[in-house]
Amino acid sequence: MSHWLQASSVKMWAAIPGALLLAALLVAPAGAHPQWKEANCIAVVDDSGKLTLTVKFDVPSFLTGKLPQEAPVAELDALMTAPRALEDAISPARDKFAKSLKVTADGERVDVELRQFPEAEAIRAQSARQGEVDRYPVLLNARLAAKIPAGTRRVEMTFPAELGTVFTNFRKGMEYQVVTAVVPGEAGVFDVELPGGGVLRFFGSGFLHVAPMGWDHCLFMLAMLLCAETLRIALLRSLIFTLGHAVTLSLVATGTLPPTGPWIEPVIALTIAWAGYEAWRGAVVKARWVVPLAFGLVHGLGFAAAASERLTGWDSSDIAGLLVGFNLGVESAHVVVILTASLLLGLAAARRPDVDFKRPLSALVAAAGVILFVAALLGPAI
Repeated sequence: MSHWLQASSVKMWAAIPGALLLAALLVAPAGAHPQWKEANCIAVVDDSGKLTLTVKFDVPSFLTGKLPQEAPVAELDALMTAPRALEDAISPARDKFAKSLKVTADGERVDVELRQFPEAEAIRAQSARQGEVDRYPVLLNARLAAKIPAGTRRVEMTFPAELGTVFTNFRKGMEYQVVTAVVPGEAGVFDVELPGGGVLRFFGSGFLHVAPMGWDHCLFMLAMLLCAETLRIALLRSLIFTLGHAVTLSLVATGTLPPTGPWIEPVIALTIAWAGYEAWRGAVVKARWVVPLAFGLVHGLGFAAAASERLTGWDSSDIAGLLVGFNLGVESAHVVVILTASLLLGLAAARRPDVDFKRPLSALVAAAGVILFVAALLGPAI
């Protein structure tokens, strides 16, 4: 008998840890938060700098000041059922949410307006729709708005720590989209490129529009050099071309002229072919300013057609910066192209004074224009 009691005692004591573990597993769900979910944010910025934020988060846990995974069910139930508890918690939570969500543009903090925050009635209704078992979490949206300054390159966002990790989808039209997890206490970093930013930034864009991206500008400037009697005349024709380019760009940017259609690209290619042909046949006319002016007007229409959609929402200061800085950059690149080509032609002539390099180069420019014309015509069909 004593042996049986001893054996039973051993089994009983050995079973205690398992019983305690089972009890802990049965009791734990009563105190722990149910299936909690991470907060998420959709942030959208347009070319005018308007930033809209839609943050979806577990509202009751935020009202208790705890992370979603740490908010006890008993505390959440007290918040939802005690008279006026939910209503009284909304106002301070709204203020805290607005102050804790921070947005900076290139390191400078910008004002954020909280336009919508969940109300007590909506919280209770959503919880009731989910049913008694799944009454938590209650995920609802807060909506905010901010104005990002023109020329901003980097946006950083910090969310209230009580939200926990916020999965953020940051979008800029169809050009930029990135999804990242923004952890508490750290900023989510998003690289963007908004229009604006002053004359200097547009100057760089104008220069790059010609070199190395602007084959049409480079070929036309080469033709201007090849058919000019002197370097000075070539540079003057370049300036006339840029003035024409600026006129049509200004008219489209300010809405005076509507953007052109795809027909402008073949026409631009024809101007290249014509300029090369004029240089090939040695048509040196000192006062022929009308040709670069007319061709500059055409090329300006081409660029304006490509950029018109991006000009939507720009204010007058952005457009002024574009017209001044961009065209200064274009003309500076023209000068570089002409001077470089002139230097190379001079060096070639010095080495081979018996060779006329201008006529074959002019023929190549004309041929390039014809090829580009055909490609522009066939492009949509290919």
